[in-house]
Amino acid sequence: MTAGITGVDHVVIAVNDLDHAQAAYRRLGFTLSSRATHSAAMGTANHTIMLEDDYFELLSVLTPTDRNARWREALADGEGVVGLAAASPGALAARTAWVQAGLSPGDVVAFSRPVERLRGIKTEARFEIVSLPMETLPGIGLFACAQLTRDAVWLPELVVHPNTAMAIRKLTVSVPDPLDASGTWVRAFPGATAASIDGGICIRPGRQVLSSWRETSRVRARFVLASGPNLR
Repeated sequence: MTAGITGVDHVVIAVNDLDHAQAAYRRLGFTLSSRATHSAAMGTANHTIMLEDDYFELLSVLTPTDRNARWREALADGEGVVGLAAASPGALAARTAWVQAGLSPGDVVAFSRPVERLRGIKTEARFEIVSLPMETLPGIGLFACAQLTRDAVWLPELVVHPNTAMAIRKLTVSVPDPLDASGTWVRAFPGATAASIDGGICIRPGRQVLSSWRETSRVRARFVLASGPNLR
């Protein structure tokens, strides 16, 4: 990994009904953050499911804005995994790394969301992101996320789950041409390795595994969690 891109930060799951989704994930044994609304320009709200070093996010669009057009377009095709956030110490550094890799990132966007902790303690989580165009990678939106207030996101009370989930182990994206997609994945995660597997390509940007599989009908993405002794 370069200094601009350091691995996988989180996975975005777009949902139409955030209340229904959070109830379903609680039944699956996950601990969820309180519902939070992002800055007005983002027009979105979320619940996060925090793991040891990464997490996944249930995201819903509240008000259509320019900033959430990609999520609205994805939701038009159905709920599910729609985005992957690359970890970065700074969105400008990530943007520079992607430009150097021959990609076309957008501008840096800063936003925040309120955080409500146990016993009514309130704080704020702040982020900077930079996104690649949706057509960069089939089936999933890729952006880099800089956690400016990490201590407001990885809260101790959120990282322990009744189902023992601890980490994102693998993300699989089904695409028409896995070999072609793998070249873009490696450029998006400088320093990642790629290897052929039966039916697709395996990319390793860090301890997680990104897999591209051949799918000729509809592009889909899904991910696998690690728990207990399966973490490594």
